[in-house]
Amino acid sequence: MRKYELTYIAKPDLDASALAALIDRVSSFVTSEGGAIVKTSQWGLRQLSYPIRKYREGYYVFSAIELEAPTLARLEQRLRLTEDIIRYLIVRADEDGNAANFQAADVMGSAADEAPATVNAATEASQALEQVDSPSTLEV
Repeated sequence: MRKYELTYIAKPDLDASALAALIDRVSSFVTSEGGAIVKTSQWGLRQLSYPIRKYREGYYVFSAIELEAPTLARLEQRLRLTEDIIRYLIVRADEDGNAANFQAADVMGSAADEAPATVNAATEASQALEQVDSPSTLEV
């Protein structure tokens, strides 16, 4: 079986029980095709970069799955026909680790809560690099 990363966006007007039912339904899609769910994490309600079907927000859900390659098309068809999913993306996770690994989902999910600290750290690092690269500190 191959490893895939499935990320989908659900409609923002779903309540908690409807969202849980949708996640169970997607999980049953994968298991009915002979696959397995390795991990599922909810990233919560997030603003979309651009409107999709007149929605400006959506519930992001990430699932790490294992599935045979020939059954992937049937899974995509089921996701496309599910009305509560407004967008989805399935990416193959490389064996050599070039793609994001399954633990990266937790980092991505928690990164939104820590975004200001990350931005400040990145800003400080770029300022430190600018000071090192400035002509006044370099000896010629």
